[in-house]
Amino acid sequence: MELKDALLTALNFEETGCKIYKEAAAKTNNPIVAKTFSYLADQELMHIEGIKEYMETTQIEFKGDKPEWTEKFFTMTAKEFRKKTELSKEDIKAHETALELERASYDFYKEQQSKAKSEKLKKFFMFLMSQENAHYELVQKSYEYIKNPVGFYTEEEKWMADGG
Repeated sequence: MELKDALLTALNFEETGCKIYKEAAAKTNNPIVAKTFSYLADQELMHIEGIKEYMETTQIEFKGDKPEWTEKFFTMTAKEFRKKTELSKEDIKAHETALELERASYDFYKEQQSKAKSEKLKKFFMFLMSQENAHYELVQKSYEYIKNPVGFYTEEEKWMADGG
């Protein structure tokens, strides 16, 4: 695959993600889902801008969240909505679609990174891989938390049941 084609495919992944995330945020009645997918849509917009900028100038400016920012976002969101809220069938489908998209994007960027000839382009694809990985973890945690908050914290924080 030529560089231009790889970048156009990457741009398509990000635009598709942004659209899906905006739609999911708008359709849901669940405040956690709305906030999570709005956040992801904003992140995808930054990636779109970065890819377009690279296509025009071949200069890379890494814009996006760091994994620790994604973790902080999730923690703040979970604290804000401690009570259990139900997922609709559409919310479940949105999470499943998001997980598939983030995984496919990561796999594509990994393949392109291994084929890239310049260090600059390798770093660009590595950056996109790290973003997709952080987003995948955010969607997965959000999904698990909403399905079962108590079970989520038991697993996430390795709680032990008191047998005494």
